[in-house]
Amino acid sequence: MNIRHGIAEALEVGAALLVRQLAWGTSLTCRSVLATLDDDSPVRLTALAVATGVSQPAMTQLVRRLEREGVVTRLIDPEDARATLVAISDAGSALRAELRQSLDERLVELLSNMSPEEEAALGLAMRVALPLLQQLTCHAAQRHNPPVAS
Repeated sequence: MNIRHGIAEALEVGAALLVRQLAWGTSLTCRSVLATLDDDSPVRLTALAVATGVSQPAMTQLVRRLEREGVVTRLIDPEDARATLVAISDAGSALRAELRQSLDERLVELLSNMSPEEEAALGLAMRVALPLLQQLTCHAAQRHNPPVAS
């Protein structure tokens, strides 16, 4: 196995662990929408659909549900009245913070099963890996969102 395959396998195992922990309480798509809106609100509904990899009709249904729950609001795009913008509400930001706190608590609880030596080794690996993972995330985002020609 070459090093890239080993890295890919480690990322897959880490992603599976995270997905299992994220699955508590709300869908991954909902979490992704809240994260995107918390970072970049307001966002066109079509862009949310593309960013999360779901169809526009599915995103429309999700946004309607989130709007009924009071965590997002829909607005008319001032640049194109046919388009819908979606913004996160204060309640949505609070829900996202609560979901992140809950995830953090579950992961910290899982880590308590490690020996101090294992925890130190994983901590060192994560300090080294984090900037590289952030770099990969940026590359992946650029790949899926090419620059728009003017």
